[in-house]
Amino acid sequence: MNVKKIVLIGVGVLVVGGILANMGSDFKEEVKAKKETTTSTVAKSQESEVESAATDAGDLGDYHVVIKDLTFAKDYIGEDVAVIDYEFTNNSDKNAMFLTSISTKAFQNGIALDSAIMGEEGYVDSMTEIQPRATLNLKVPYKLADMSTPVSVEATKLFSDKVKLTKEFVLQ
Repeated sequence: MNVKKIVLIGVGVLVVGGILANMGSDFKEEVKAKKETTTSTVAKSQESEVESAATDAGDLGDYHVVIKDLTFAKDYIGEDVAVIDYEFTNNSDKNAMFLTSISTKAFQNGIALDSAIMGEEGYVDSMTEIQPRATLNLKVPYKLADMSTPVSVEATKLFSDKVKLTKEFVLQ
């Protein structure tokens, strides 16, 4: 067997191992979520007034994410853009980047919006690496289909959809 085949087999084993490890972490999150739900249900039954939990902020694996605001801007060619502000906290024990940890999507009329390319400065890159326990505020631009249809935003842990944060912005 030549060296090229051995290297390809090794890479394949690493990829499959990574996928299986990620699936295991999803299971842990699911068990944790079920436990928290049970605890929450017991607490709610003991209290007469309970505020409903917001779905636009929460833990996605080892990361805490908040979908904050939507503002309007123009991309590098002057087209309308929705800029979504996120807060990303790294609760893991390793450095992390938003782009490689969290998956975000924005929709109008149920159709995913494309990412926009901005020509001006002031946008924190989602590839900025942060250390454990650090928080980063960042902006992610999306090309708008129109200026009146609500924009629905979703955030999940990368390669998982077990826990999903959502927020809808009504445009005026």
